[in-house]
Amino acid sequence: MTAKKAAAPSSVWTRPARARRDQPTLTRDQIVDAALALLDAEGLDGLSMRRLGTRLNSGATSVYWHVANKDELLELAMDRVMAEVAVPDPADGGWRAAAAGYARSLRAMIHRHPWTVTLFGSRPMLGPNSTRVLDEVLVAFGAGGFTGFDLEYAWSLVVDYVIGAAGSEASWQVNQTGASAADWIGALGPYLAGIRADRPQLAAHIEEVWAKETGDVLEGRFAFGLGCVLDGLEARRPPAREGRGAS
Repeated sequence: MTAKKAAAPSSVWTRPARARRDQPTLTRDQIVDAALALLDAEGLDGLSMRRLGTRLNSGATSVYWHVANKDELLELAMDRVMAEVAVPDPADGGWRAAAAGYARSLRAMIHRHPWTVTLFGSRPMLGPNSTRVLDEVLVAFGAGGFTGFDLEYAWSLVVDYVIGAAGSEASWQVNQTGASAADWIGALGPYLAGIRADRPQLAAHIEEVWAKETGDVLEGRFAFGLGCVLDGLEARRPPAREGRGAS
C-alpha cells in the first residue's frame, strides 16, 4: 500500500490575497478582535468557528472568507498579541538590558493572554508583528556578539525560560478563584501535619516559603531565574572584538 503523502504546510500569511471586490462587510480585524475576546475570556477551548460567527452576528461564510480554519485564526490572534511585545534598543543599555526588557515584556503579554503558552512553537510565526519582534531580538543579541547558531540558541534560551516561567504563573492565576497561597497552606494543614514526620524539610519549606508566595515573591523568582540565564549567556558569548564595541 502506498503511504499517504503528508499535506503541504500552509499559513494564513502565505495565501494569495483575494480581490477586494469580493470581500464581505466583515473585516479581518473585526474577526481577530472577536476571537481575542473569546480567547482571553475562555481560553483555547472557548474558541470555535461557530461561536465566533455567533459573536459576530455573521454567517460562517464571512469568517471563512478570511481564514480557512481555526489554525489560521490562531495565527492571526498570536500575531496580534505579539504587537504588545517590546524589545529595547541595545544601543541604550547594551544587549543584556535589551534581552531582559524583551523577556519582561513577553512575560507581561503571556500574563494578559495565557492561552498563548501552548501555541508557541506550534507553527512558524510569520506575521508582521512577530517578525518585527524577532528582527529586533536578533539585533539585540547580535549586539552581544552572538552570531549564527549561537545567536539562535541564545535568544531561544531566553524565550524558553520566559514561556516556562510565565506559563506556570499564568496557569496558577487562571485556575484560582480568589484563593491565595496562604489559603492553600491553611487547607493543607492536616495533610502537612501527616507528612511532617517523613518529610520534615518539605513540610517546613511549604509552610515557610510557599505560604508567602505574593506578587513580590513571584517577581523575585522570575528575576532570579532570568538573571541566571543571562549570566550563563554572558559567560558563553564571544569576547568583544576591537572596534566592535559589544556591550
